[in-house]
Amino acid sequence: MVTPPPAWSTILQDILKTPAERQRLATALNITPMTLSRWATGESKPQKNHLIHLVHAVHPTQRSELIAALEAIYPDIQTWLKEDTSDQIPSDTYAQILNLRTTITEALRFWRISEAIARQALVLLDPLNQGMAIRLLRCMPPSPLYGNMVVSLREHTGKGTPPWNADLEQDVTFLGMESLCGLAVGERRTVSNNDLRLPHVEPYFRDKHEISAAAHPIRLEGMVAGCLLASSTQVDYFTQPRLTLLAALSDLMAVAFDQQDFYLPSQIMLRRLPPPGEQRKLLATFRQRVTAKFQRNTARGKPSDNGQIELEAWCEIEAELLGLTGNR
Repeated sequence: MVTPPPAWSTILQDILKTPAERQRLATALNITPMTLSRWATGESKPQKNHLIHLVHAVHPTQRSELIAALEAIYPDIQTWLKEDTSDQIPSDTYAQILNLRTTITEALRFWRISEAIARQALVLLDPLNQGMAIRLLRCMPPSPLYGNMVVSLREHTGKGTPPWNADLEQDVTFLGMESLCGLAVGERRTVSNNDLRLPHVEPYFRDKHEISAAAHPIRLEGMVAGCLLASSTQVDYFTQPRLTLLAALSDLMAVAFDQQDFYLPSQIMLRRLPPPGEQRKLLATFRQRVTAKFQRNTARGKPSDNGQIELEAWCEIEAELLGLTGNR
């Protein structure tokens, strides 16, 4: 005799009737539509963090009925929706990232893995959609102008929930010793600030939505490749479980990098960078610089490496930004 699926699964089946809604929920939870279908048929059960996010991802008109049905199996569901986040990364996330690491081509590996982890970080660290941004910053290559030392970090990947945009990749910023990320990289440990609105000894800047933030370095064998930064609209948001989870996500992010992307502490001496608002004019010249370099190479009959040309343009901008703050 086949056991019928629980009542909440039946409700989920109704919610997933349209392919568009099934895909929307799958994207919101950073899972596959097939996983959702298995929950709806009772073939598998969602983990706690996915269940919490599912409740908040469905349309408000369907939420009350879904919660009422879930209470029959999960009596503590109401408490779960209010309590702190877990400090563990689900096993299926590890499986997904390891699959990407072994199947994605080298050219796409960094972007695919870093974006997947950033999306999952939002699900795990902000299950109630209160407002969060996740940013990945990489160490810039050592600068010959500053003794072949790593002197800044550059934002590469960014994901957010409202009031931030979903994709923050265009919001490129260089950070240095004046930032939480700079402190985390310099000291190779987790750094957090419970209320960035308050005056501090260090002039940490913040964007207009950011109230609290935490950063953790991306490490390998004592070396550092960058930093994972989480920003929240809530004061005192980064409790110890969330800091532990951020550290785990940062450690997982290390698989996106190559060995040569990591630098010894003795190779890193971050400098002070101007605030993001003062960087915009120079950052806006990036595409123009890249185009000009391609055109010069074409005129000379020289082959062009897109990645190398873009890196050269970023290095030029870095040097000019450092000049604005009087670095020597």
